[in-house]
Amino acid sequence: MGFLERRREARVRCVLGVGAINGRSCPDTYLVDISSIGAQLETGHSLAIGEAVELDLPQLAETPEAKGGHQVAGRVVWVKEAAPDLQRYHIGLTFSQPLREATKILANFRYRLV
Repeated sequence: MGFLERRREARVRCVLGVGAINGRSCPDTYLVDISSIGAQLETGHSLAIGEAVELDLPQLAETPEAKGGHQVAGRVVWVKEAAPDLQRYHIGLTFSQPLREATKILANFRYRLV
């Protein structure tokens, strides 16, 4: 029996640090995959299904010209506890608007891809 792919768009596996969720600092929070329409978040902060989120993705600056980051708005579509560490969560997000700059974000963080 084959595996059924349910995603409308392929996601790219990555490890992108998230600086804040809804303006609240969130250490040890990462996007673990991303596409133009959604992403998966791993965090120690619980979020509710349907909750609106705004993520700050700070860019690690290698040069003064490279400073900056990205803000991404979306909504939580699913939440699972991360086994075996039940103090962490995997959270599925759908973006409010298609993220046309997903490729740009990944290029800026290319040294953080897995």
